[in-house]
Amino acid sequence: MNNVEIFDVNGNIINVSGIYYISPNNNYYFIYTKGEKDSDSHVVFYVVKILQEIINGTQGTSPTGYLIGIRINDDNEYDIVKKDIAKIIGDKENNNESVRYLKVSMLNNLKIRDNRTFKLGIDTYNKIFNEDNNSNNTNIVENSKYEEIQKENIALKYQIDELNKKIELIKDIVN
Repeated sequence: MNNVEIFDVNGNIINVSGIYYISPNNNYYFIYTKGEKDSDSHVVFYVVKILQEIINGTQGTSPTGYLIGIRINDDNEYDIVKKDIAKIIGDKENNNESVRYLKVSMLNNLKIRDNRTFKLGIDTYNKIFNEDNNSNNTNIVENSKYEEIQKENIALKYQIDELNKKIELIKDIVN
């Protein structure tokens, strides 16, 4: 797994290890851990669906340029994600890569709104989700459409910020 800094549900910046992937239903998910273990030595994992953050402004909705991680509330969707997790584990055990991964670095400054948790035994974690096993992912989508959209949203956020500054300046002049 690769490390990335994200904002947790309390707004704190934390460093986590995780896997970012595109599911067959073309949704984006992030599976991550803070390295926490329960009393039975199971490693606690979190899973979120990744979306663009949108704000409602006077001109309608617009993207903020940030990504958010939300809880997967739909049980049918969560069943699909659990199958994806099983597939990721099976792929790692069999040195196969049927999952389309994205660069975890794309999630830097991700804002987690809410998540779901699951646990894996420490042996499974060590065997499957260690650095040596994940440093050779060849199935990483390098120039995905998603990365392009993220860059466009950052540019849009800058333009919106500039327009808001001009509006405030006009308001000051009028008043």
